[in-house]
Amino acid sequence: MLSKYFKKLMKKIYFITVFIIIDLLLSQLFLLKFLENDLIKANKDSFENRVFNKNYNYTFKKQAQFTSRYDDNIYQIFTNDLGFRDDSTQPLDRDKEYSILIGDSFIEGVGLDYKDTIVGILNKNLANNKFKFLNAGVASYSSYIYLRKIEDIIKNNSDLKVKKVIVFLDKSDVSDDERYLNKPAFFKNTKGKLINQRKEDFLVDLKGLSFWRFYTKQTISGKIIKLGTDQIENFLSNIKKRSFISKKLNKSFFEVTELEIKAIKSINNKPHIRNWYLGSTWEERTKKNIKFSVENLNKLKDFLKKKNIDFLVVLYPWPFEIDNEEIRKKYLEFIIPLLNENQIDNLSVYEGFLKGNIYESIGKNYLYNDIHFNKNGNQVIVNELLRKINQ
Repeated sequence: MLSKYFKKLMKKIYFITVFIIIDLLLSQLFLLKFLENDLIKANKDSFENRVFNKNYNYTFKKQAQFTSRYDDNIYQIFTNDLGFRDDSTQPLDRDKEYSILIGDSFIEGVGLDYKDTIVGILNKNLANNKFKFLNAGVASYSSYIYLRKIEDIIKNNSDLKVKKVIVFLDKSDVSDDERYLNKPAFFKNTKGKLINQRKEDFLVDLKGLSFWRFYTKQTISGKIIKLGTDQIENFLSNIKKRSFISKKLNKSFFEVTELEIKAIKSINNKPHIRNWYLGSTWEERTKKNIKFSVENLNKLKDFLKKKNIDFLVVLYPWPFEIDNEEIRKKYLEFIIPLLNENQIDNLSVYEGFLKGNIYESIGKNYLYNDIHFNKNGNQVIVNELLRKINQ
């Protein structure tokens, strides 16, 4: 009897093993390449069109059109003759006046079409065709790069009529700026090479005996199973988050909205950045780096003042700050006095995101499970910014 069951078990194991081997071969040779084609192209285009610059480390290739990728979002990028993200690859009209916005991925507008970015929304509603906002932002920029890039652009484009420069200071600048505390005069090209992470993980997972990770990454059947288990995990996670929100807001479990559940996902995204604003890290490193950021902004202000160009610094919230009043107040009460002491004009757009139910606000204004603004969030910032500019 046992021998009969053993034979049946061995047949099943044999069948499963053969199936997985065939699936693995087909997946590696054809199927995964076909499914990943758009992602591979977006990664390749983005890598090739984000180019080294000795004066401010990196930028976009000039007058380029390419696809870029942020998580699973694939979006189009066009650049003008300054290498700024724009609505086309056309060179700038030097007869126009311009205001330049610069920041990191929030200003670049990762995951969004140009028309849904802060600069795109600003330009969409312009009545004056002799004026335009420009987008000098690129992902992972920070205050030292803002200073170096704006100085370089203005010095090397004497015919560019710049009316105002607006810097969007990000929470991640404190970590990114730490690389530049030595104030390098020039940068080295450390771009590296483009890699296919799935192929890189092939042998790593096998050597590490991570067979489940290997199976779900390297085979179609594994990816399908992983998709199903992810759905189950997401369902259970949503129940947990719904319970948390219902207790926190003192409302029924079934009254919790999808936007409120989405908010928790955004709040918990990128926890390594939130840690910069907690405990000893805040006291020992973050404060020092914020002072370095303000020092760079002050140098930029002085440079622009000599050129008769207005300057403004915008402060905006990450989801974890909207949720955590203590962190929010600690940051704002530290940086705003520093900006004021240096006579740097500044605008906080926090209030636009703190109205009403803050969890509904986060769910409505940020990308799903992310810290970046969606179109709605960018519109909130534009409204606050235009109110300031019009004043």
